Amino acid sequence: MQWTNLFKNKAALRKHLATYFPNFYFQESTLHDLSKIDKASIPYPIILKPAIGYSSVGVQKIKDAEQFTEVVQQLIANDGLATSYSEDILNFQTFILETYIEGQELAVDAYFNAEGQPIILNLFARMFRDEEDMSDRIYYTSKHVLTEYLPVIEAYLRELGQSLQINNYPFHIELRMDAQGSVIPIEVNPLRFAGVGTTELGVHAYQINPYEYALRQWEPDWAQKIAAMDDRIYSFTCAEFDSHLTFADIEQIDHEQIKAQFDHLLEYRVLPFDYGTAFAVIFFVSDSFSQNERVLAMDFMSFITTKQQTLSY
Repeated sequence: MQWTNLFKNKAALRKHLATYFPNFYFQESTLHDLSKIDKASIPYPIILKPAIGYSSVGVQKIKDAEQFTEVVQQLIANDGLATSYSEDILNFQTFILETYIEGQELAVDAYFNAEGQPIILNLFARMFRDEEDMSDRIYYTSKHVLTEYLPVIEAYLRELGQSLQINNYPFHIELRMDAQGSVIPIEVNPLRFAGVGTTELGVHAYQINPYEYALRQWEPDWAQKIAAMDDRIYSFTCAEFDSHLTFADIEQIDHEQIKAQFDHLLEYRVLPFDYGTAFAVIFFVSDSFSQNERVLAMDFMSFITTKQQTLSY
């Protein structure tokens, strides 16, 4: 339970890691105390996010003092943000401000075994539309991703496990690697793997079901897995409608037209009508990043008819 409490609270995790990253800016604040922070002393750009959060909901990159003031005023006016998540999953009353880390972002599903050794089950890179994009639009993996990052991430997780004396524990961790090759954790999600089906990208790419591996305490033979892979890029995207809408506002979603946007579709999974703003998850494979770039620029609302639109005809 102590590890779960530490990982779930992003502020507590940052405090634990402070001695390992002494130059990393970090500050915790309640919602209504954000306006009292000395904006001029903040080393922009920074990330502002809920101390207790889920996925990328509420995460914002702030470039300067003017934008900081605008964001804080909006949060206070809305008393945080309205969400369908319970407060123990997503809470907008306490926030953390932290250094924006330049570099490649990575997402990892893993578990610490009985001996406290990290066993990596999935390794994905995250792709963004631009520097301001904080969404979970695309995760991808490939031979290149695994070959380049597996040894470095495994070494970092070994250090993390030793610092916490942790064992028999599954988790999802997101990290960034900067230009100097340093690995800095962004957050750790306890007792689960990547959400909204993202973790199953590994099933398509290298035939690893992380739940089965973790429950049976299996360890992947990554050298064999990588050798068996082709040279293509395996990707995941989450199709969502605009956040000011709900499923009750949706008249129709043209799933077939969305499917037609992908050259090599692996799986298209329609989500139930009670899953926030996400309505489908999509697994696809491509020979280059051009498909991913098209998906990043895609407006999923163009495939959706709202009830308001229907009434106006």
